[in-house]
Amino acid sequence: MSRSAAPPLARVRSRWRDAEAAGWARSATDPDFGERIYTSRLLGAEPALVLCGGGNTSVKSTVRDLFGERRPVLWIKGSGADLAQVSAASFTAIDLGGARRLLELSALSDIELLRELRLLRLDPDAPTPSCEALLHAFLPARFIDHSHADSALAVLDSRHGSRLAEEIWGEDHLIVPYVKPGFDLARRVRDLWLAAGDAAARWTGIVLEGHGIFTFGATARESYARMLASVERARRRLPTTGRAPARPAANAGPAGREGSWTSLDVAALRCEVSMLAGRPLVSRLDASPATRAAIADARFRRIVARGPLTPDHALRTKPWPLCLTGPRDSAPAVARYGHEYAAYFERHAAGRPLERLDLAPRVALLPGGGLVGFGDSARAAAAALLISQHTLAVAQAAQGLGGYRPLPDAQLFEVEYWELEQAKLRMAGDRSHPPGLGGRVALVSGAARGIGRACLEALRRRGAAVTGLDRQALELEGTDVLEVRGDATDEATVQRALDRTVERFGGLDALVLNLGFFAAGEEIQSLPDELWRRAFEVNVEANFRLLRAAAPFLALAPFGASVIVIGSRNVHAPGPGAAAYSASKAALVQLARVAALELAPRGVRVNILHPDAVFDTDLWTPQMLENRAARYGLTVDQYKRRNLLGCEITARDVGELAALLATDYFAKTTGAQIPVDGGSDRVI
Repeated sequence: MSRSAAPPLARVRSRWRDAEAAGWARSATDPDFGERIYTSRLLGAEPALVLCGGGNTSVKSTVRDLFGERRPVLWIKGSGADLAQVSAASFTAIDLGGARRLLELSALSDIELLRELRLLRLDPDAPTPSCEALLHAFLPARFIDHSHADSALAVLDSRHGSRLAEEIWGEDHLIVPYVKPGFDLARRVRDLWLAAGDAAARWTGIVLEGHGIFTFGATARESYARMLASVERARRRLPTTGRAPARPAANAGPAGREGSWTSLDVAALRCEVSMLAGRPLVSRLDASPATRAAIADARFRRIVARGPLTPDHALRTKPWPLCLTGPRDSAPAVARYGHEYAAYFERHAAGRPLERLDLAPRVALLPGGGLVGFGDSARAAAAALLISQHTLAVAQAAQGLGGYRPLPDAQLFEVEYWELEQAKLRMAGDRSHPPGLGGRVALVSGAARGIGRACLEALRRRGAAVTGLDRQALELEGTDVLEVRGDATDEATVQRALDRTVERFGGLDALVLNLGFFAAGEEIQSLPDELWRRAFEVNVEANFRLLRAAAPFLALAPFGASVIVIGSRNVHAPGPGAAAYSASKAALVQLARVAALELAPRGVRVNILHPDAVFDTDLWTPQMLENRAARYGLTVDQYKRRNLLGCEITARDVGELAALLATDYFAKTTGAQIPVDGGSDRVI
């Protein structure tokens, strides 16, 4: 199910389809549970309702235990699961009676709540239940949906949010002033519900100020329909025209104009933010005309900087964004942000033994440039950006209702530093991980097949975000991979690949030079000029131009950069019939050696891998293999293993070593030439 691309404040229309619902009902042992999964995915398909794992859903049912007895349970979405992609495995069944009994307690810490919810699971290997499980358990309705709908938040985060909430929903919704999610919220709703007595029977939903909406019903369809209707009430109350988009800033022009942002400027910003964080971060840029127009107004930027739409969002975006005036302001602005965040922490921590998060922002507003999200991975950066895009739209709408007024810092702090998040930090701090590539960005040329494809996949496995440059399609999906189609011998294509890499991931930390051309089996006396020229054009010139264009970006890598050059055993042990290939690869190695000398002062290391006869690549056809084996009087299998170790060298062997060279294991190595050949007596 694809996520909607509709504008954030557009009307959300029902996606229910009887045939689809029936299919999901048949797919589960409990038809109601099947429909629960179905409508959960319908909610998740709408970013205007939930973002990045937000929201939750549940259904009350029974399961048969080992004694054959039926036990009442609450099936609830696991913490952090994305509603758009949920399956049966995304839900956890907890003992319903036990969950309700917990609400008889007068107090329960977050750590205690988490422990008790885990103990209530019927399957100890099931996901951790949502922290809202107790509220779901208390509500008498069978099906419950919870969203952070943009239209509702535009009302609730406006200056007159409390009054408007009563006007819009007061007739049939319980209105609850902001309470921190978890046990406190569940207890507050329970107390209000019980105090209302018979009047509670009219409620079909709950509106949580500064948080979102709950709706419930006897069926999955009813609860889902009530959610859409409840959100639509809010949308209809928004200004019909909304806040008119600001005109693009006068300086929001092409690169080079005063106040405009080039790709190098964005890479420099990512470097500054990463240094403040103490680790490399990935970034993602939205430079669309609409976004640039929205943040062109300095007054509106100050409004957006008041805070996120919900406290949950602060976990991904920090309490406020970094607001810049232009590219030259990056370094001092990032430093100021760090000081301000440190002061914010000291102000609200009040001597409590809390572990402070890093000081770096997760969102930046670039007048003339756009909106940037930062994160430990490409996925996290994309989430921060998506949340901020919605924040812009909601803040604009809230301005039309008297002004945007999110929750104050103190309440944001309590969620940002709640016990469960602190526990995760302490657990992470106690573990020792081998150097990986999380937060780093790589570009691989010739990435569609063979050694290039193996390098790309190995870099991804170690956590890097990777751009693959090739004339052929990569046929890969994911937030951590970018495909750039084109001829890498063309300078315009190379620059486009670098610009798109910076837009998508923020900068460049590793470069794999894998462009290669092999003129097979031609001895010097019969070697055509065009094959000689083509070998040098691809193996030397194209790699040179890519390295030259990438060097300024590599110099902005926050914790050093790595260039991995794919050479060849032929450099040290050439064979007959490979003059063009051997000579051009030798020239490439000399280029790499000079690059190691020149780029070292800029924190860029350059190392060379020399594979020998990697046979699972397009360079080796069956006929070529037979010819080469016959030249040495060997079978094809013998020819593949003609090295000292008697092993076959694969593309994955080269890719894994290339990715390892990009890690901090080799942070102090440059200018090295490493064979990947199983040992050659001609080289040794």
